[in-house]
Amino acid sequence: MTLNNPFMGPGDVPSYQMSAIPFLTSSAATEVPLSGTPIKVTFPNVTRFVVVSPLTANPLRVGVTAKGVLGEGASVSGSVHESTPDHANYFVVTAETTRLEIRTKELFFMSHAGGTNGFTLLAGITPIKSSMFPTLTGSAGYIGVG
Repeated sequence: MTLNNPFMGPGDVPSYQMSAIPFLTSSAATEVPLSGTPIKVTFPNVTRFVVVSPLTANPLRVGVTAKGVLGEGASVSGSVHESTPDHANYFVVTAETTRLEIRTKELFFMSHAGGTNGFTLLAGITPIKSSMFPTLTGSAGYIGVG
């Protein structure tokens, strides 16, 4: 007799319905670059939501890929005619605390307009292992992420 026990994967609805485990960080408070390499935050498991709170009035870019945050993302329309990687596939957070209902295993942060920038981050973590979640890239068919 085989055991075909179900497992929690990215489409496991009950994992997103239960209360999430908190993940908090303010460790990137003064490290957010204007250019170069974005700050990458890797979560222990897949998120149910994230809350980003900038520490200054300077806008902050938030994205799910480094290329998206750098403005080097792929097409957002899915058109095969667009081959120049120059799309800004990020979300700009201003001085307000912003809650994003997204499931992801990592986020990337970069300063949008220069100046000193930092942020605090709260994420709701599900029991779904990060290894069960796909890597979000434009080359894997996820349009508009990077």
